[in-house]
Order: sequence, then C-alpha cells, then structure tokens
Amino acid sequence: MLETTRTYVARITNHQQVRDDLDQCGFSASKLWNVGRYYIQQRWDDDGEIPDEAELKSELKDHKRYSDLHSQSSQRVL
Repeated sequence: MLETTRTYVARITNHQQVRDDLDQCGFSASKLWNVGRYYIQQRWDDDGEIPDEAELKSELKDHKRYSDLHSQSSQRVL
C-alpha cells in the first residue's frame, strides 16, 4: 500500500536565528510546488498524460525555482 506523509511537526527553539532562512525555504518550496503543478497541468492539457515523478524531476531540474532549494529538498517538494 502506498503511504504519503504530507506534514512534519517540529519545535523550533531558536526562532529569531532561523526565522528568515525558514521563511525563504517555505517560499521557495511553495513556488517550486506551483511550477510543478503548472507543468503537470500543461502536460495533461496537451496530451492527456500526467508525467511520472522521474520525468517531472528531470524536466524541472534546470528551472530556477528548483535550484532555490537544496536538491534533496527540491526532490521532496516534487
């Protein structure tokens, strides 16, 4: 059975020190998610196919939003 984890819960004790970095990571992840959704929608509209995970990552790895995050983070977002 396929299991998907969508939310992680964590406690941050040094909020003032990491706030800006976490805000930027969240912003970048949100934008990358939107780029991925747009790409999938375009493919669906063009040929009725939804790209698989490998194709999506391959197509978007050179996108500016992909490189805004560490590669592992970008892969997790997609």
